[in-house]
Amino acid sequence: MTKNNLLITKNNIWAWAIDNPVKTIIIAGVIIRLVLAMVYQHITLYPDSEDYFVLAKRLLASDLSGYEGQRSPGYPVLLAISNLSPTIIILLQGYFGILTLILFYKTCLTLDISKKISLIVTLILAFYLPTIFFEFSLLSETLTLLFTILVFYLFINIWKNKSTHYLLLGLSCGYLVLIKPFYIFLPTILFILFFLKNLSNRKHLLRAIYILIIPAIVFLGWSYVNKTNTGYFTSTTFYGFNLAQNCVSFAEKTTPEYTEIGEIYAKYRDNRISDKEIAMTIWQAYPELEEKTGLSFPDLSKKLYDYSITTIKENPREYIKQVFISWRDFWKTSLYWEYDSVALPYANDIILYICYAERILLQFVKIMFVLLIPYNIIRSIRKCKLTTATIISLIVLIASVLQALATYGTNSRFSFPFEVVIVLSVLLNIIEYRKKLAIHN
Repeated sequence: MTKNNLLITKNNIWAWAIDNPVKTIIIAGVIIRLVLAMVYQHITLYPDSEDYFVLAKRLLASDLSGYEGQRSPGYPVLLAISNLSPTIIILLQGYFGILTLILFYKTCLTLDISKKISLIVTLILAFYLPTIFFEFSLLSETLTLLFTILVFYLFINIWKNKSTHYLLLGLSCGYLVLIKPFYIFLPTILFILFFLKNLSNRKHLLRAIYILIIPAIVFLGWSYVNKTNTGYFTSTTFYGFNLAQNCVSFAEKTTPEYTEIGEIYAKYRDNRISDKEIAMTIWQAYPELEEKTGLSFPDLSKKLYDYSITTIKENPREYIKQVFISWRDFWKTSLYWEYDSVALPYANDIILYICYAERILLQFVKIMFVLLIPYNIIRSIRKCKLTTATIISLIVLIASVLQALATYGTNSRFSFPFEVVIVLSVLLNIIEYRKKLAIHN
């Protein structure tokens, strides 16, 4: 085949792809997942996975009595629907991954980004391997990512007056909160935005209440279930352990009442093998803390919460320093896989280098996003108009601060569900910049 024929064929394929974007995204998504499945041939389990399965088994048995409330049921429902079959779960997560790409593409179109640019960016995201590796893990990230982009897709359509699906947005926010209660802040922000925009439109204001009420019912309802089983009205009984993770660097600097807890905590911190383990120190100390206190998991979590509040009050500067570290880690990228479990010989190093290169590119995008946050906010204030880039900047900024205040650990997992909208926000800024250049030229 001559070079001209190859060029014609290439142009014809691209023309078909532009005319059939959804089919193109599906084909690309399926191909990369099949290739990775053949190369990897492994389903990754993590400590979190067991907690999800415990609740899923209870849901299948329709028996929540005595459940200690570590997890909310959003992801365990998926496990229960899959009848606890890892293979079915991975297949569903692969489907969710492709659906996420389609929703991202449609969101780009809603924002009047050209079909060509929307498709190119979506296809780049389709081949981002760290995202796909989450689909081969029994973790909630893939499901969280799907509902995060669904919430933004519905919100942007309503914001742009292209739909009035307030109820669907409220239900989506509700299920997102059921997956991770941390996201209760998101519908609150969305409602405030709609409230400010529709002050003179009573009809839209009444519909916007769905966005606030449904997630609130979900959050409070599950907290009540935990109250019934554990005696504590909370969305998850991890809360004390999570907050205690932010005290790791000053664990022993507490009051006499909590000296024993602080000393045990500090002992495991100082005896850790590497700096990478410091964030999980409280979990290494957990067995000894449980033995010394004789408390159940929910009671020990409450004790750790009280210890954390007291210790933070005693060490405000150290806490602020730790919060900054947690906030900084939010902007890192994640890769969850098992290097030694790759089935194809020598493929693990190739995959590792590809992931490393992709993560560097995404890290650059995240840095750009952070630098653009003040620009977007100041620009919207000056023009008295909220742009989509500004809204995304505000939401992700608030998420980064809230997670940093709440815990220190695998903080980059908190940013993972926002990575696609971070890319979208930076893309909008680039398009705006190019338009300005075109006008000046």
